[in-house]
Amino acid sequence: MGSIIDSFMRQNNGQITVDDVKKLGLNPHLLIDLANRGQLERVDRGVYIDPAMFEDDLYILQYRFKRGIFFKDTALFLHHLIDRTPDHYQLNFPSRYHAPAIKQYPVKAYYQKPEWYSLGIEEVLTPGQHQVRVYNIERTLCDILRTRDASDSETIRQAMVRYVQLKQKDIGRLIQYADLFHVRAKINSYMEVLL
Repeated sequence: MGSIIDSFMRQNNGQITVDDVKKLGLNPHLLIDLANRGQLERVDRGVYIDPAMFEDDLYILQYRFKRGIFFKDTALFLHHLIDRTPDHYQLNFPSRYHAPAIKQYPVKAYYQKPEWYSLGIEEVLTPGQHQVRVYNIERTLCDILRTRDASDSETIRQAMVRYVQLKQKDIGRLIQYADLFHVRAKINSYMEVLL
């Protein structure tokens, strides 16, 4: 492989995209040539990895659906508030966004008005050590309380217990979001028991 691509892949945990190659000032067809020679593996449209590495599904989804923000249980997982990897990833999009290709992936898509969609976005590392966009912890706790039924009570309880144990929590922001999303009473009931 070319030394520029090798160097980039070492810094990016064995993964490279067509966009990355363009930013490096190289011809994207170089990736196809390297894949044809077995030096790279194509894991999705425009996404290549070192054949010795495992693919990072979360990063690939973010690359394919750039407007998607990881949401609900997927956000809980990325923030280490639940243990299990979700069986379907959850992505939130702005209302009127249309991505027919999303049906090919294990994704549940949600759509929100722009002022809610853009609220509380931050970046975190996936287990594969790639940065992806996700809603912050406080927003995520409010999101899961807004749309849950009793069958999800264990997920909610585990997330709330772990949140209370965090050193980097922002109770003021949690209350602000709870008011905005109309879940203040639910948040208060958990906080009264756990704090």
